[in-house]
Order: sequence, then structure tokens, then C-alpha cells
Amino acid sequence: MQFAKYFTHRVGNRFVLITDTGNWVDVSKSELERIKAGKPGPELEKKLEEKRIAITDSNKRAMQEDYSKMYSHLTHGVSLHIVNPSMRCNHSCPYCYAEAHPMKSKGFDLDEKTAKKIIDFIWETKRKNFVIEFQGGEPLANFEVIQFIMDYAKKKGKKNVHWRMVSNLSLMDETIASWMKKNGLLDICTSLDGPAKIHNKNRPLEGGSHAKVVHWIDSLRKDFGFENIGVLCTVTKHSLPYADEIVQQYLDLGLHDITPVPIRKIGRARETWSSIGYEPGEYIPFWEETVNKCIESTKQGTPITEQFALMVLQKVYGRRTAFHTCFSKPCGAALMQASYQPDGSIYTCDEGKACELFKIGDVSQKYSEVFTSPNALNMVSLSSSLGLLCNECKWTAFCSFCPVMAYASEGSPIPVLYKNADCVIRKAQFEFVFKGIFSGNKPVFEQWLGASKDL
Repeated sequence: MQFAKYFTHRVGNRFVLITDTGNWVDVSKSELERIKAGKPGPELEKKLEEKRIAITDSNKRAMQEDYSKMYSHLTHGVSLHIVNPSMRCNHSCPYCYAEAHPMKSKGFDLDEKTAKKIIDFIWETKRKNFVIEFQGGEPLANFEVIQFIMDYAKKKGKKNVHWRMVSNLSLMDETIASWMKKNGLLDICTSLDGPAKIHNKNRPLEGGSHAKVVHWIDSLRKDFGFENIGVLCTVTKHSLPYADEIVQQYLDLGLHDITPVPIRKIGRARETWSSIGYEPGEYIPFWEETVNKCIESTKQGTPITEQFALMVLQKVYGRRTAFHTCFSKPCGAALMQASYQPDGSIYTCDEGKACELFKIGDVSQKYSEVFTSPNALNMVSLSSSLGLLCNECKWTAFCSFCPVMAYASEGSPIPVLYKNADCVIRKAQFEFVFKGIFSGNKPVFEQWLGASKDL
């Protein structure tokens, strides 16, 4: 009998066999021994055939489809265009990867002439449906150009744009909120790092930033009817002792998911690392405590999902293929997303704008020229993991690495895996999720999957 390449992961007294396309099956020790001997028996052979671990004439087409699905994002084109209206910000977050400039700075705003060129450039895409997301800096520091972009794009027509904004919300007011509601900018993402004592320390603002973001999260939902408000939580050294309190803050605000993002040594965090940074091994217990708090809350009737665990589950259960730029292989930089700076330069992705190495062109060039440039293609090649030890890892089907983060922390876009933070953290996350699948947490995981929008 012929078998596909598979990796073995032990969970308790069970052994999970995982292929490089993410198909998996759990077997007992005696079943594993029979498989290794090439004599699984009819019943087990059928199960292995269904999961494309045993290769037969009847499942070869399905195996081809698995690979096509896994790499479908290679041909779909950029679906997320990130436009940065301003690289100024009124916050002074010590972990700011964009290294935003103070509000009084000059020369860091997108002007209408360049904004027009950005939209004209984006309109060269063959895609009819895509997202334009305003980031920064703080995008509301230059709200007028957001209005100009949306008005200009609507006049051009012919494309279906989903508009989104990432904002700290501290510059929000009723006039802006009303305009956004009227003009279809209804998808908002903001940051809430926990209760005031943590949030205000992580995200300094004169007069305090916590009260403002909490007010606008609540007001945009209740007073203006915004349904899509995403909330991210960046985890610094100051956050680590407070996993329970941070989740409780989200529950108190009626939020139904939490994304505890580990900081990376990129942007401003390079200079502040000694005061806010930590090793991956310090983040992992915090993350596990966060997930366990979410699991317990869900069991008690107040569902809240932890988004990294959910993304792993979506991968493991095949709910989506390239559902997240940083969990796709190759990663989605210059494939699924691109970032446009106020000067019209184009970078591989949101994080990539922090490093000149990841610039792939500018809006004066042709669309096809930018996305087939050497830097763009190098990014795709690097993040494919071909030739790296990633391909010999049991989690290879579900994971990828970030060349941007590797370059920022290690000085090379090719990671040293044993000390690469993403690698260490994700291995722990996959281990945790698989352990949960074979424990009493499986019903909660299934509930999270059922409640996600990706089914």
C-alpha cells in the first residue's frame, strides 16, 4: 500500500497522522504499528483512504483538489488594499510597528492628488470585489482624504468595494460617525488592550485613551448601528499577569471575541523592547490562560472566542484555506494584500510598510509591474517555506512564517526557526488546540466553529 507523506503527533494515547495538505486522522498505537508495517487492514485502510493518507486510484483526484484549495490564493489576486491616509497619530504606543509621527508633524499625510493615483492604480485589478482598508498612523487624523477617496471611488464605479477602517477611535465624533454610516464605511477595527490600568499604559494618550475607546465601541454599536466592530488586544510585558481581567473587560463590554496579539521587535518596539518585550515562552501561558477563560465563559453560556485558537481550528477542520494572510503558505503579502503609503509607495503588507526592504513599487507603475516585481516575487518565494525546515514540521499544512517579522527581529527575512517567535508560539498553539480536540473542550471548539462567519 502507498501512503502520502504524513507526520505523527501524539495526544494522550492517540496518534494523529497529518498530511502536508492538512488532512488528518487519529489512530491507536496498535493501528499505527499496522500502518507502519503496511498492513492496516480493510476497515482502517478505508479510513486512511478517505483522509487521503493512503493513496488509491479513487482518491487521487481529491488529493489534487486538496493542493489546489490550499494554494488557491496564488491566483485570486489582491483582495485587501490598505491605504494609509496619515502616518501621524495622537497616541504614543511603545509598540507601534508603523512608528507613527506626532500630530504636529508635517509631510506625513496623503494628499488628494496621490489618493487619486492610488485608487486609479487599485482599479487596474482584475478583481471586481475587494476590501479597501484605511490604516495609519491614525486615519482619522486626515479624515478629509478618506471622504475624497470614497467619493472618487464611487464615481469610478465598476468595482464592489467593502470599506473598512482601523482606528484608535479617539478622534471620532458624531459628525464623522454619521458620515461613515451614511456612506457605507461600516466595518471598523480598534484596539482595546484590557482594563484602564493596562490599556492606558500600553497606549498612552494625554487625558487617557481607555475611556474614549470604550465610549465609542459602545456608542457606535448602540447609537449608530455599527455591527462590524473588531477589537484587537496587543499584549506587552505589562499585560502578562492580567489574562483573566483582560478577557473579563471584553465580556463586560459585550464583545464576543478577543485577539491577544503578541508584540514583535519591529518599529518603535525595537527601542522600547527592554520595558515592554518578553520571550515567546512568557506569552504562551498568558495565551493559554486567555483561551481557557474564553472556554469557561462559553461553557457557562456567555460565548466568547479566542481568535488565534479559532483560526487554528478553521485550518484543522478545513473551514477556509487562505483565511488569514499570516496563516497562509505562501503568506498573503503581495498576494492577498498590499499597503499604500501617503507618498504613493506600495509595500507587501501592513507590517511590511515598516521596512524599506518590503517595498514592491509605487502607484506611478503599472499594476502588473508592481505585483510581479522582484521584491513581490521574492516575498512569495520566501514565505512558501520551500527548502526550509518548515516543510519537515508536522504543522506545515496549517502554518507559515512571516519574512517581515523574521527580518525585524533576526536581521534576515529567512528565520532561524528555533528562536523565531512566531514559530515557537504557533507550535504551542497547535499543540494546545489538538489537545483540546481530544478533551472536554471539543464541544466548545465546535460551537466556536459553528458561530464563525466562515462556514
